[in-house]
Amino acid sequence: MFRKIMKTIAATALVAAALSATSFAGQWLQYGSDWYYQQDDGSNAKNQWVGNYYLGSDGIMYTSSWTPDGYYVDASGKWDGRPSVNTGTTQEPVNTIGQYIYNSPLVADMINTDEMTWSYGGTPVQIIQSNDTAFYDRGTYYEIPNCDVLGAYYDEYGEHGYYTLVTGPIYVRKNATVNKYDYNTGATITITAEQVVQQYGSLYEGGYISLCTIGCATSFDANGYITKLSVHAFE
Repeated sequence: MFRKIMKTIAATALVAAALSATSFAGQWLQYGSDWYYQQDDGSNAKNQWVGNYYLGSDGIMYTSSWTPDGYYVDASGKWDGRPSVNTGTTQEPVNTIGQYIYNSPLVADMINTDEMTWSYGGTPVQIIQSNDTAFYDRGTYYEIPNCDVLGAYYDEYGEHGYYTLVTGPIYVRKNATVNKYDYNTGATITITAEQVVQQYGSLYEGGYISLCTIGCATSFDANGYITKLSVHAFE
């Protein structure tokens, strides 16, 4: 146990040392597992590079992800040295899971058998579910970093359950349309994912960790980003 704690302390110290080696007038600050860069005027840097590290619109340093201008930063937050994947302003990181779903054939839904749904390589996709409530603002989209893409099955008693097809990040465009159903009033309104986050501070259904259901309620684009989703009541 002591050895594990010491390894964690050592890893944190290495990140701190690397960040402090990036010499600027401001200072790096850590809150929990997140790093911020405080500028001379006391504000946090946002939507910009500080040395080899990128700060998002929430001020949090990116880790293990693509920056809006197409560079990849590793688990420590440092640019990995590769050139940008963007050759023009219209290019952006591809979400490999979403793109694979987009390029897979539509198949019959396992539960609502009279409907067609997206598939993962031909296997019906029932739910995309986050393992936690983390999500990151990436400028024009939200990254849901820890998602399970679930398929469905029926047991010997005719009851259905779910199993994991693939795990990884999912991207949702800020302008994705959201059909929000309110169980209390029975009303459905269409807003954007960004408006949902502004209003509720989350993309998650109240009381659940499910990001969205599949079928006709969800759409993807060619780069694997969700462009339409359905959510229900929020807490």
